[in-house]
Amino acid sequence: MPHYQGDEIYTRVGENLPPNDSEGWTVHFIERATRYWIAAQAGQKQDELFHQGTASAWSWAAPAEFIRWFSDGERRYGTSLWRLASVPLSPGEAHPDYGRRKVWREGLDVAMKIKGLQGHKGIEWVKVEHPFTAISPEHEVHANHNEAQSSALRRRASAYRRRQNLYAKRVAGLQRVLDMQRLVHNWVRPHWGLEKNTTPAIAPG
Repeated sequence: MPHYQGDEIYTRVGENLPPNDSEGWTVHFIERATRYWIAAQAGQKQDELFHQGTASAWSWAAPAEFIRWFSDGERRYGTSLWRLASVPLSPGEAHPDYGRRKVWREGLDVAMKIKGLQGHKGIEWVKVEHPFTAISPEHEVHANHNEAQSSALRRRASAYRRRQNLYAKRVAGLQRVLDMQRLVHNWVRPHWGLEKNTTPAIAPG
């Protein structure tokens, strides 16, 4: 069963604007088992950025029969995915006790771990699952692999080292850096979490 995780990181682009006004946000997704870096979209932290990143990842994930789709605390991942992967229940599937008519596609399990809830588990299933879909255990709902990927990206890409004068000057430049990092991550550098000499692109065959 594929696990897909979404996350976002931030850097400066051009002028040193407040984070909410900056175009230096990056939305990206990875497949948990293979560590394959599916999509990375740079821009301003608005609905369109989340929709573009989610649509790219969903085009990769959609053929799978069973999908776990987890993110960290940002509801717009779920909102964007709902536009792509929600379906109406047929009369034979909609039991009166279920009380829902539109749900996630069968086999799709969508949840997020909410940050900053001290003393609480902070796990929330986004929207309503299909009645025939099995729900993941709470301990499985996390985006730790993507958080690790974000930390590695900050180390490896000078555009994210905000204490230097190497931060991205334009969104196109930041996107170019992301595309190059994805190429190296997926095809060139063996990943420590996989078998020896195995890159994320080799792992799924």
